[in-house]
Amino acid sequence: MRRSRLAALAGVLLAVLLAAVPAVCEPPPPPSSPEGILSFAEALLASGDSFRAATEYLRFLHHYPSHPAGPTALRGLGSAYAVAGRWDEAAGTFARLEETAPSAEARWLVGAALYRAGRYGETAQRLLSEDSGEAGATLGTLALLRMGPKPQIPPKARSDLADAFSRIPKKSPGLAGTLAAVLPGAGHLYADRPRDAFISFLLNAGFLWGTYEAARREEWALAGVLGFFEAGWYTGNVVSAVNAAHKWNRREEDRFFNRWESSSLPRWGLAALPHGAGLAFTWRW
Repeated sequence: MRRSRLAALAGVLLAVLLAAVPAVCEPPPPPSSPEGILSFAEALLASGDSFRAATEYLRFLHHYPSHPAGPTALRGLGSAYAVAGRWDEAAGTFARLEETAPSAEARWLVGAALYRAGRYGETAQRLLSEDSGEAGATLGTLALLRMGPKPQIPPKARSDLADAFSRIPKKSPGLAGTLAAVLPGAGHLYADRPRDAFISFLLNAGFLWGTYEAARREEWALAGVLGFFEAGWYTGNVVSAVNAAHKWNRREEDRFFNRWESSSLPRWGLAALPHGAGLAFTWRW
């Protein structure tokens, strides 16, 4: 009884494998056919050759403008531009895709390309004027936040994201400069730069002590030279502390944006190659 069950299971597995072999071994379509051009373009994009992939997608769209696979070619062309970092061209191509086959996903792709191009106002307008899905709403809100402080939050934006951005810890550049003026190095310590704080304190203390000693010994020329350099170090200490606070704030904001952008910008994964040829490694843009 047990042997018969094992034999039946082996027979089923063999049948499945035999059924899969023709699909895997199926030859690609003729190169001159629309399916062949599109298949070659997809294979090039999956292999990372975005320049040649874009050329093939353009060839397909030029020769077969009314083909049912036109939206697929437009999405592939936009993806090829995106992988190459040609964000304006990618945004224009995805806009054509949205006109041809309107959808929240197509709108999100347009917004993502505009966002990567630094066109934040257009990104927010496109993604927050209509339903663009959760990723689109997130990206549109991030675009608003990148445009400046305290933006107007429209109904379709994520108010929770704006609240989280407003709660990012900040360092006051004015306070950092004041602390540095009172005690050299204190401003850097406030801005979480302990090594710079130590160096600033050491340099200013050394030059102040040298100036004082030279004046006490009535070596006025040396005292003047050391005092001149100390004025430069002291001023630099204040300016550097202010800049350190600004850098700290920018770093925290960058961490916020990077964390949310990773879940709202398009991500490439493993994609099936046409005609059952297998899987190709793809990338995120």
